[in-house]
Amino acid sequence: MSSVFRTIDRVLPGSTYRDVAIVTVTIIAVALSYGAISAVSGFPWWQTLLLAMFALGGAAEFTFVGVIAAGGAPILAVLAGLLVNSRNFAFGVAVGPFFPQDWRALIAAHWINDESIAISRTVGNDRARWHAFLLMGAAIALMWPSGAMVGQWLGSVIDADLLGLDAAFPIILFCLIRGDLKSRSTRSLTVVGIFIAVLLTPILPLGLGTVTSLSVFVFVAAGWSIRAVIRKRRGSTAQSAASAGPAQADESDVIDLDRQEGSR
Repeated sequence: MSSVFRTIDRVLPGSTYRDVAIVTVTIIAVALSYGAISAVSGFPWWQTLLLAMFALGGAAEFTFVGVIAAGGAPILAVLAGLLVNSRNFAFGVAVGPFFPQDWRALIAAHWINDESIAISRTVGNDRARWHAFLLMGAAIALMWPSGAMVGQWLGSVIDADLLGLDAAFPIILFCLIRGDLKSRSTRSLTVVGIFIAVLLTPILPLGLGTVTSLSVFVFVAAGWSIRAVIRKRRGSTAQSAASAGPAQADESDVIDLDRQEGSR
């Protein structure tokens, strides 16, 4: 175990520890909010704890509790939570390049979420990203259920809506990804995604507008596929023209020789 921590200390810069600490503070704050809302909604402590441990996704858990509190059917709450957490598909694609291809990936996949992906993006190489991901994921796995339990016990005291604790996550995540927004393509996709989320949030149930904004990547993938097909066709056409060029030149030489012999 000590060798693991020595490796992390050697690979990660000091700024990563600072970022993890800041994000962990916001995780505790939002976990308190989640536990308080869960308690007010009538969930017993053990249900709050199990949901925090096995779902490990704040948005999905808030959605689940919110649907139940609003009188929705449990199956609809589960489906809504799964839909909100479908964003993890995109996160899985993001971690693919630096995830180890062995049993560790199966365990670490449970720690894939907004914060661990954002922290991993703050370092340069794949090895450092893997260790940053583990550090943030371990902090979430420990502090999210713990904070939820404290919030559950203090649910009669904490007013989550009044404190606005749920606003902490979006703010800190934006600060972490601001470096990626220097890319014009990433900035354009972000603006389009924000527009879709804002447009659909008043129409769709809680949390689904944000998930639907991920549809922008479907159009991007379709555009890339079309561009790849066009480039492939252009390449095959150019190759055919290049291979046909010498043959046509040989035929024209034969015709010229025939004409010269005929004139003689």
